[in-house]
This record gives sequence, C-alpha cells and structure tokens, in this order.
Amino acid sequence: MEDTMTYSEQLLDAIEKHDFSQDKILLKKALDHDQPEILASLAENLTDYGFTDLSKDVYRALIAKFPNEDLFKVYLAEILLNDGQDDDGLSLLYNISPNSDAYLESLLVQADYYQTNGLFETAKDKLLQALKLAPEEDAVKFGLAELEFNSGQYEEALAHYKDLIKRQDTFGEVNLIQRLFQTEAKLGQYEEASQVIKKHSNAILDIDSKYQAGLVMLSVGDDDQAIKYLDEVIDQSPDYVNAYPLLAQAYQHKHDDDQVLRSAQAGLAYNELDETLYSMGAMAAANLQDFKTAEDLLQKGLEIAPDNSDLRLQLSNLYLHERKYKENNALFEKLDDDSIEPQAHWNLAVSYENLDESDKAKSEFLLAYPEFQKNPDFLKQMIYFFNTEPNSSEIVKQLLDKYLAIVPSDEEMQDLANRLQ
Repeated sequence: MEDTMTYSEQLLDAIEKHDFSQDKILLKKALDHDQPEILASLAENLTDYGFTDLSKDVYRALIAKFPNEDLFKVYLAEILLNDGQDDDGLSLLYNISPNSDAYLESLLVQADYYQTNGLFETAKDKLLQALKLAPEEDAVKFGLAELEFNSGQYEEALAHYKDLIKRQDTFGEVNLIQRLFQTEAKLGQYEEASQVIKKHSNAILDIDSKYQAGLVMLSVGDDDQAIKYLDEVIDQSPDYVNAYPLLAQAYQHKHDDDQVLRSAQAGLAYNELDETLYSMGAMAAANLQDFKTAEDLLQKGLEIAPDNSDLRLQLSNLYLHERKYKENNALFEKLDDDSIEPQAHWNLAVSYENLDESDKAKSEFLLAYPEFQKNPDFLKQMIYFFNTEPNSSEIVKQLLDKYLAIVPSDEEMQDLANRLQ
C-alpha cells in the first residue's frame, strides 16, 4: 500500500503517527517527485498541522518552479507574518502586482496583519481597495464589518452586517446574528436589537450570543426573555459568572426576591469576589425577612472588599433596622470622619441617640446636616433629638423653620414651633 502513496502522503502519514525520523528525507523526495497540485495540498496540510517550517520550504520550492503563481507568495507571506518574520512577509505581499490574480488575496492578508497590530486605518484602507476590486465579495465585506466593529465604527459595521445577513447567519465561526444585535446595542438601538433577537431566536445558539441576548432583553425591560436566555447560559455553563448579576437583576424587576437570592448565592458559589451579588442577595434576603442571611452576605462581602462603602452602608441600615446599634457603630470605628459618607453619619447619630450617648449623637447629626438639610425625614429626626437636649431651643427653631418650609402641613411640628415662640 505504501509504495502507491505519494511522498507527500507518506510524510503526512508519518506526522499523524508522530514519526518525525524521516520528515526531511520525505520532504525532499516529495519536492523532487510529486506533482505541483500535490505539493500545494501538502503545504496547506503542513500549515494546518503547525509544521510551518516544512510548509515554508514547500511554498519556496513552488515559487521557484512557478515564479508567476503569486498565490503561493501570498500563502508563504501569511505564514511568515504569523511566525514573526514581518519584513519578509510584507516584502512578498507588496511585490505582488495590482494586475495579479492574487492581488485581492494579498490585500486581505495585509489587512489582517495591520488589524492584528492595531493599525486600523491602514487595515481599513487595504480592505477598501479590496472592495473596489471585488464589490460583491462577502469575505471583504465581513473583514470590513469586523474591523469597523472592533474599532468602534458601529454605523459602518451595521450596514455591512445587515448586507451579509441577507445571505447567511454565520461567517466562518462568527455568528452574524450576534454581531448584528450587538452592533445595534452599541449604538443604543436596544429596541432594534431586541427585534433582531426575537426574529432570529433559532440562530442564537452559542453561549456568548445567548448572554448578549439576555443583556439586550434586560435593557429593553423584557425580563422574561432575559431570564430565558440567561438561564440557558447557566445551564450550558454554570461557571459563566457574568450571567448571575444580570439574572438577579431581571428577577429584581419582577420583585421575585426568592429568585434574586437564589441567583446571587449561585453566582457567589462560582465567584466569591462579585461585590454586586453580595448586595443584591442581601437586599432580597432582607425583603424576605431573612435578616441572618442578609447579615451573613454583607459581612462576607466586606471581608472580600473591606473598602466597599456601599456594602458597609447597606449593613449599617440593616443593623439599624434590627436595632443592633453597637454593631452599627463598630462598622465605622476604624474610619476617619473624612472617609464616612453623610448617610453613615446619620446612621451613627441614630445609633448614639438610642445608646444614650448624646454628645456623640449631636456630633454625628451636625456632620450629616450639610447633606440632608433639605431632607424632611432627617430634619424631623434631628428636631426630635435636639428638642430633648438642654440649651438647644435656638437650634430647634432653626430646624423647624427649615422643616416647615418644606412640609408646612405638619401640624405636630407647627404646634412645636408655636410653643417655642
């Protein structure tokens, strides 16, 4: 059987069997005896197998035999560029005449090289030249669309994707449906993006497309569809951690605290660094009156992210609700006043007031005052506190004036103001 095989076939067979003892010998025999079309196929297979040094030898031999066959130069140049031999690869490509049948292929390889190296304008110039040569060539249109999408030129990319999608849903390994609705979403056209998703739901198969679809549907307020796609993502890959916050958010919109909590806890099992999930899960647990779980989540979140002021304030609010005033104060005891936000000062004021530490409560109310001086709830609470403090009638009058300017119909506060006249 072996003697009926070409030398090219024998070389590929040996490589597949991991026998590299005769690769140089077989390559030389192939170059000396095999037909050109066999050698062209050999070079392509060697490149696919990753044996680019051997495939370069084959292409160089073919170029020597057929110096006018520029397509071999393009294939060799592409390998050289991929192997980091940029000058040699570009030299081959730039020496291909615009009149050559391989000039279009040369432009596409150049465009890919320049795009890979971040030279988007040069890459686009090459692709526009290619489009003039082949205005109906989908490979060129796809190359332009991808370059424009990756460089933020979404309007231009959208036109090309819309054209391509008339003829196919995918190009190579790229899902054009995903690209289309992603591009519309990038342009802020969420409604249009959602319509694409609904129209082509059967084409949204890969996991990233489903995630992006979930994100878009969430953006247009279609929570049920968002949940559908995000559930499919998680079913397909439970460690797709970015899906969990979006899923929890969709359930938040539906006021389904059980599912919010479940989604948050499931997501944290795969990514304990997701600070958003600690917050969302704790909020849902508190709504369910499961304060222990809410506390546990927020405490764990602060262990992971001790500088997260939002989590600290959320836990502070929870402690106040549970009347755990000492625990609340302990949250802030190691922080400077400058590091404590106004709402936290208000919370501390409430804690100290309930712990009968009036001087500290007074200080915290005054620190919170600049931020909340137009907040009727804060002003009323401050009025109640200072009205029990000695020598505070003038402060109470000033606070009442501010409060009644906002809520003139509050008869209780109006009566207090009248008594202090």
